[in-house]
Amino acid sequence: MSEALWQRIEIWVAAICTLGIYSFLYRENRFYRFFEHVFMGVAGGWGIVVTWTEVLRPKWWNPMVSGFKALSSGQGDALGALWILALPLGSMWYFVYSRRYVWISRIIFGFFMGAAAGMSFRGFIGGQMPQLISSFKPLNSFNNIVFAVTLVCVMLYFFFSFEHKNPVVKHGAAAGRWLLMIAFGAMFGNTVMARMSLFIERFQFLAFQWLGLKGGG
Repeated sequence: MSEALWQRIEIWVAAICTLGIYSFLYRENRFYRFFEHVFMGVAGGWGIVVTWTEVLRPKWWNPMVSGFKALSSGQGDALGALWILALPLGSMWYFVYSRRYVWISRIIFGFFMGAAAGMSFRGFIGGQMPQLISSFKPLNSFNNIVFAVTLVCVMLYFFFSFEHKNPVVKHGAAAGRWLLMIAFGAMFGNTVMARMSLFIERFQFLAFQWLGLKGGG
């Protein structure tokens, strides 16, 4: 099979899959559901391959095998053999499917949640604290004043320790609500722009590569 013919088959398969997914815009149908299952299957298979090639094999399997080889030969670092302990620990997750032994999965789940909490706290200190510190800006420019007013108003909106009876607090919280709506609107606009860029790319693919219309450059 020539390379040009193979590329043409790839284009046709990609175009049919694209149209199958976009058919949901008309209504839900069997054509869409078929390609949805195909997409989920491919994504699941691709995820398994990436997990093995990028994570498990280089960071678990290869060090473990090297450790056992070092134990048998007496040369090299044998500490990698300790990675065999990760196998029974990881297998404990699958006891969640057993009603009788589900308590075993809760043990590893507790260890995992504890480690995740510690890593999250470390990430908060390293990622969020600089943002909190940077919020203390001198009021020497209009942008900094707008930033400070927005920060205070939004904090007042989420402050529920007492009722918003004070006029300053009440109007500040109301302003914070409107400022939040403006921020959410800007975020939604960015999301729409990102989705439109993806749609334009797919439309260009269908028009220029699949249908062969002129103007694709």
